[in-house]
Order: sequence, then C-alpha cells, then structure tokens
Amino acid sequence: MPDESRQLIADAQRAGMDAVSLDNLREALSADSFEADADQEFDGIWAEHVPVVTAFLAVASQWRVVTRSSGGMLAPAGGMIAPTVPVVIGLDYAGVRAGLDAEGIVVTPELWRSLRVMEAAACAAFNEVK
Repeated sequence: MPDESRQLIADAQRAGMDAVSLDNLREALSADSFEADADQEFDGIWAEHVPVVTAFLAVASQWRVVTRSSGGMLAPAGGMIAPTVPVVIGLDYAGVRAGLDAEGIVVTPELWRSLRVMEAAACAAFNEVK
C-alpha cells in the first residue's frame, strides 16, 4: 500500500472513522480500479463545487452553538450538576453575510442553496454522537 494511502487511513482513524468504514476505505484504496489516469488530476473537489466550497470555507467559523445538559447528578449542596454538551444549530447568517461580503463572494440563489446543503451536512457531522 502506498504511503499516501497509509497516511489517508491514519488520518481517518484520528478523525474517528469507525472500523467498518476504515475497512471500506482500505478496500477502495487497494482496488485496481482506483488507479487514476496519469493525465488526469484529481484534487478532491469537482470544479462545479469549487464556488460553494470556497464560500463555505470563507465562513466556516460562523457557527451558532448552544449547550444542552446530558444528564445530571446531585451536588453536595443539594443542587444539580449537569455536564453540558455543545450542539451546533447552524450558521449565523448575519456573520455569513458579512464574511461573504468581505471576501467579495456574490451570493446567488444557487450558491445559497448549496451553502445550506453543506451547512446541514456539517451540522449532522458536528452533532453526531460518538
């Protein structure tokens, strides 16, 4: 297995990928059909998605986060101690607008819809129970 594939698998493990997904990744990386054409360049993002990925990365720090209690226990003084868990509820649209304007990114209806799709996927990933 090439060093790049080993590194990709190590990165996936550090990111918390489950065992079944890691096995699928290993299989895909070792498959003969995975070899790319020598003239073909692949950087992981299809050209049609570059505008929305660029926009998303420009505002990727603009999240609205709340906390929720994950249970509790009685404190010695009689109150409740409840550990909290952060919950990402979505992008802060005012911050997103300011960020996109600052980057000079023109927001079309298509870009906005695509950005919302990425937002929903990111929220699901952030809030996934591990």
